[in-house]
Amino acid sequence: MAVNAVTKDSKIKLNLDGGVDQKGKQIVKSKTYSKVKTAATNEDVYSVAKTLANLQKMPVVSIRRIDEIELVENI
Repeated sequence: MAVNAVTKDSKIKLNLDGGVDQKGKQIVKSKTYSKVKTAATNEDVYSVAKTLANLQKMPVVSIRRIDEIELVENI
């Protein structure tokens, strides 16, 4: 059985440094941006994410690309 992977959706997620809580544990907040073109290269997505990161009040901890993939069986 052969299966194809079809990318249906792509998003950018910025994890932001929200400081520390009373116990000293890091608080991570996130912002997600949808409607990223699925054909966009990782370099292009990273470049856009860095631009978005510069618009944030909090420092960026990490940048993630989230791809939603549908698995389809070949018939």
